[in-house]
Amino acid sequence: MAYGLDDRRTIFALATGIGKSAIAVIRISGPNSGRAVESLIGRLPAPRRAVLRTIAEPSTQNILDRGLVLWLPGPDSFTGEDSAELHVHGARGVVAAILRVLGELEGLRPALAGEFARRSLENGKSNLIAVEALGDLIEAETEQQRRMAMAQASGDLHLAAEQWRNSLIDALATIESELDFSDESEAHRASHHESKAIITDILTTMAPLTVGNARVERIREGLTVLIAGPPNAGKSTLLNAIARRDVAIVSERAGTTRDLIEVKLDLAGFPVNLIDTAGIQATDDPVEQEGIRRALRKSADADLILWLTSAEDGSFLPPKEFAGRPIWHIITKLDRHDAEEQSAAGDAEADLTDGPRPTCKLAISARTGKNLEKLIGRLENHASETMSVEGSMLVANERQRFAIVMAQEALSAGLDENAPLEVVADELRRACFALESLMGKVGVEDVLDRLFSRFCIGK
Repeated sequence: MAYGLDDRRTIFALATGIGKSAIAVIRISGPNSGRAVESLIGRLPAPRRAVLRTIAEPSTQNILDRGLVLWLPGPDSFTGEDSAELHVHGARGVVAAILRVLGELEGLRPALAGEFARRSLENGKSNLIAVEALGDLIEAETEQQRRMAMAQASGDLHLAAEQWRNSLIDALATIESELDFSDESEAHRASHHESKAIITDILTTMAPLTVGNARVERIREGLTVLIAGPPNAGKSTLLNAIARRDVAIVSERAGTTRDLIEVKLDLAGFPVNLIDTAGIQATDDPVEQEGIRRALRKSADADLILWLTSAEDGSFLPPKEFAGRPIWHIITKLDRHDAEEQSAAGDAEADLTDGPRPTCKLAISARTGKNLEKLIGRLENHASETMSVEGSMLVANERQRFAIVMAQEALSAGLDENAPLEVVADELRRACFALESLMGKVGVEDVLDRLFSRFCIGK
């Protein structure tokens, strides 16, 4: 039977991973949670105390398992509703049997993805910024992504937005009261001066938030590092060496790599997307041409390009399409040639293009590992310099950034010396609306649908 978020029945779901495990947690939330627990164990335990109970099928009294049961009456629960948790053995058969029995109870249904968190938001137990932080924490794969998510979850941005909004409402109330006495110009000037002081203070506090937003976005998406160069320069070998596994096919035959090969890495806690590309050269092979076109297109999205040339073949400048990107020149196959002296000598005279010149040079051997750790160390330092963020008041995504920019634009318009009080009042209302959308109080239904669809069932 189909159901949606407007179906307010009691929900249940497995909150831990699917598959065999020592412990599995099954969550229940909604008005019939207490009755469901009573059906399984006989009577409700004391609130917020874990008790060991026999869990049995209500209709037959067949024992399903013995586990810990927690009864969490609302509103003091994650969702704000009556809730319960069953901590049972993680065998697939045990979990399947308990979920089947819960599904047979009247008034209960399986939860949708993110529905527990959505009910928490709707019942005022959480806010949109905190829920977005929870979504980022769920998807965190590196230490820096975890730290960023925890910084967001601190609540500092939501608290600041509340304070900004309250200050604007106070200023708006003063202005609107003065508008009722339009003949008193002295009062007009005083209220105008007071509102400008409030606006200036808020804009000063907001200013750093959008400036550092690019770093936060990079932490979420990862630093994109493109490995490029002529055919047979050792690109796939380097990819495998840094990834420490065989990701790409390595062959002495030129042109083995035809498509983009991407590997997600954790370098010193920072997420890095390392991409191997087809060898760049003049060719009549249509498949190879397409691989080269994809490499050149991908370079537009790269945060860093490693331009590889073999120690045996000399040094070639990268193509002009790479202009504007940070480029490091990596001389490869050091085990076959003493390229360390060559790397210090500058670009060879055999440059074949008029492309940009790399800013950094390093000679390595991916096969023997010589200078490989030095390269990885440089990548780690570059990732740290590019993505490190400070403080806990972070703008975590484009939705939050857009709301703050909207508020800044409205507040800046409200500072216009020539603007009448009516216009200032309208700009303050617009700024308040932007801050309310930042906190999730207005105009975010589509955002919520997209956000909670990313959550796992049981969260």
